[in-house]
Amino acid sequence: MEITEGITFKADFKVSSVPGRLINTFGRHHVYAALAALAVGISQNLNLVEISEALSLYSAPPGRLKLIEGIKNSWILDDTYNASPIAMHAALDVLAEIPVGKTGRKIAVLGDMLELGRYAIEAHRQVGRKVSGIADLVFLVGPRSKFIAEVCREKGMAPEKICEFSDSREAGKKLQNIIEEGDLILIKGSQSMRMERAAEEIMAHPEEAENLLVRQSGEWKEK
Repeated sequence: MEITEGITFKADFKVSSVPGRLINTFGRHHVYAALAALAVGISQNLNLVEISEALSLYSAPPGRLKLIEGIKNSWILDDTYNASPIAMHAALDVLAEIPVGKTGRKIAVLGDMLELGRYAIEAHRQVGRKVSGIADLVFLVGPRSKFIAEVCREKGMAPEKICEFSDSREAGKKLQNIIEEGDLILIKGSQSMRMERAAEEIMAHPEEAENLLVRQSGEWKEK
């Protein structure tokens, strides 16, 4: 399967069954949204096949598990719009499910999850438990992400495979030096962590950042 294929699924209704496809779209939650749209179409007496064909034209907004070409023939799984514990685990599930070639690695670039109050430490530790079993390399941004790093080390991940940064752009510049052909890089963090800056540092076509990444308006650029 080509990595850019996205999601395929099958929808059954009464005696009919149609295949569905969401191109360059990843994450099981997108299927649930597609099925809801399909149900609306059925309620309006639209043809099931036509609904399925229309869904194949769907494109997720920037920063919502979008696949972007990275430097050195790598791929970026850009989920930089925002982050919560549930969304972070969902994104890591996608990273785990997408296959890479024999030489490719899975790299997780994760920023702090904010506004969690007294749950912040445990929420980040839970992410550490999950990512340590999925990623070959972990890049972490922000003070709260130290709890992810702690668990990764506890789980036996080698110290040289865990990199910690205070700034997302700094993490992106470091990534430039270590990315190899075939690598798949998930980038995710809360909005205020500005993880899209890390994505911009390693995307193959940074001149297209305005169309491909979140928070590219002049107002955001100045922050």
